Formats: sequence, structure tokens, C-alpha cells
Amino acid sequence: MLESILVVEDDEDLCTLLDYNLGRAGYSVEIAHGVKDAFGQIEKTSPDLIILDVMLPDGDGFEFCRRIRSDAGTASIPIVFLTARGEEVDRVLGLEIGGDDYVTKPFSPRELVARVKAHLRRRPQESSQAPKEPATETVGPIEIDVASRRVIVRGSQISLTATEFRILEFFLANPGRVFSREKLLESVWGHDHHVTPRNVDVHVRRLRERIEETPDDPQWLQTVRGFGYRFEAPV
Repeated sequence: MLESILVVEDDEDLCTLLDYNLGRAGYSVEIAHGVKDAFGQIEKTSPDLIILDVMLPDGDGFEFCRRIRSDAGTASIPIVFLTARGEEVDRVLGLEIGGDDYVTKPFSPRELVARVKAHLRRRPQESSQAPKEPATETVGPIEIDVASRRVIVRGSQISLTATEFRILEFFLANPGRVFSREKLLESVWGHDHHVTPRNVDVHVRRLRERIEETPDDPQWLQTVRGFGYRFEAPV
């Protein structure tokens, strides 16, 4: 079954371009020209990835992203912003509210397809074999179920983006070790990443807001000044 991409964009010519290039790369493409249409498409069939414009005729792409992330049923869908709003404040906001990537127009269709492929490769793959018991790991008050991508903190389930989940999973597997931003980029995003060390800081801050009781004074996901980050396993 082909992986599905939902393109939320109101420019007809751009939709045609994306439909052609993504289809040629082997994806099933659905087009939504606005927020209302996009939610309707998601209700019918949950896409494997969303390409999202910010300026839409019936709403704001940033707010759309927030709503996707606030729903446990859609929170893990990778979101790639594709927009003409290229200021740093916009790029940072897009990542802070849960975007997995941020591409500015004009753009290279080949590069966009490469980014889509990279994000989809990182998604957990369904197996045709008999299902196994979920692998659940508990570290202090944090419980993580890799198979179902569920995270419970202090007894309550929290919603994480696909990128935030990978960061948490990586730190839980390497407690007490210090990692530079560059090493995190390599380990979490891979060699084909298109993000910067600044983006790492944004994602770490978002993750702290979800798992720490006091994000501004984190107990677990700590900053090692001048180097990077360390995860101190909670007790």
C-alpha cells in the first residue's frame, strides 16, 4: 500500500507540481485547499505525512498544526511546513508548535521529496509477521511504549511529535551521557537531515515542556553549557 501525503495548499499550480513530483516518487497524494477541507481528509483517511502551507484562505497553518498535535490520534503525523514565510521567527515558531520540518518558497521539488522520504523512513514500519507484545520501558515516572509510540509521564499520557518521540527514545537509551547538538542531529535526524543545531534547541525545549514539571529548571533533560544536552534518569 502506498504511503499517503496530504498537501494543504491553496495554490492550484503548486498543488499540481507537488502532486506530480510526489506521485512520481511513489506516494499517494491528497490535496486540501484549506483548513476545513484538510480536517475532512484526515477524518476519512489518516495520512502518513502532511505538507502544510501557513497562509490558507480559511485559517492559519500554525493553528492547524497546533490542533493536529493536540489530538492523540494525529499527534504523531509528521508535518512539513511549506511556506513563503521565511523569517527566522516564523521558522522557529513552526518548529516550536510541532512542525517536523520547515521549507521556504521558492523551493526545490527534488529536495522537498528527499525531506519527505527522510521523515517517512523514520516512522515505525508495520510488520506482516504476528504482532509482538509491546516493548515498554519505565524510567522513573516516564513510561515509553516503542511499539505504540505512547508516552506516559506521572500517570498521564502525553502527546509527542514523531521527532520529539525519537529524541526522548534516544536519551532514555543513553542516560547520563552528554551529547553535542551535532551528535543529536546525526543520531536522531540521520545523515540526510536538513535541520540546524538551532532546531535541536527548539525540539528539546518542546520536549521539556511535556515531560518536566518545571521546564525552565529541568531535572532530567539538562543543558551542559557550551556543549549540548544530557539526560539524567529520574528516580
